[in-house]
Amino acid sequence: MLDRLRLHAYPKEPLTCAKLTQHASLKLETKRRAKPTLHLLHVGRRKEKLRSAEAGAAADPKHKESSAMEVSGLDSDGKEFKNAEEMWREQIGEDGEQQEKKTQWYREGISYWEGVEASVDGVLGGFGNVNEVDIKGSEAFLQMLLSDRFPNARNNQHLVALDCGSGIGRITKNLLIRYFNEVDLLEPVSHFLDAARESLAPENHMAPDMHKATNFFCVPLQDFTPETGRYDVIWVQWCIGHLTDDDFVSFFKRAKVGLKPGGFFVLKENIARSGTFLLSHSLI
Repeated sequence: MLDRLRLHAYPKEPLTCAKLTQHASLKLETKRRAKPTLHLLHVGRRKEKLRSAEAGAAADPKHKESSAMEVSGLDSDGKEFKNAEEMWREQIGEDGEQQEKKTQWYREGISYWEGVEASVDGVLGGFGNVNEVDIKGSEAFLQMLLSDRFPNARNNQHLVALDCGSGIGRITKNLLIRYFNEVDLLEPVSHFLDAARESLAPENHMAPDMHKATNFFCVPLQDFTPETGRYDVIWVQWCIGHLTDDDFVSFFKRAKVGLKPGGFFVLKENIARSGTFLLSHSLI
């Protein structure tokens, strides 16, 4: 199940809000957008209320719109939105124009990152100093999961992971490649992926001989469909908030076919609570 999730602008879909477990005041924004981004303020509906609203929407279609979380906020240019739905209408348009505007919206996001240097400090938005604590926390979480889910992993069990939004291969190189025999990298920014390919070449890292980066996919999350039954773990970190609501849901629907029996997603995102920066792991 989805234990905890970063909330960006997902007021309706059951996958993104029905299992929200924290009751907090959040102020969030996404980095990849060149356009203004929405800051959602004072979010914190208890999951019982969310379930009640979604149940009402399922029973009465007219109730669906009124049951959406009415969360007002300001974008980075100071423009006010009554709720996330209003923000999305401006960002990607109404149904008739949506595909063209959405394509442009994603294109501008990629364009932003194409201007960022391929370094740890670059991909972490100038906060390269969080790299060590990030990897340390993720490793503790991963060790717990692997010992529980794959207790015989050291007995010649071949494990494969997918690193989504891999950037320069920071997580693969510092963590995943030490625990998985193969890691595939998925990243839409070509010069980041080129840097990852160079960094993860056998002569440039210290992973065991039987561990390697295998495939480098230069494809955005919203367009990617994995090979059926290839992965034990699909690792999604600091990138899922850059999808629209519908693409968020469709990504997980497509990606789950890439999991082996017993495989799982790890979703790691940021939660800002009253000025405190929290890192939240989730097991799906």
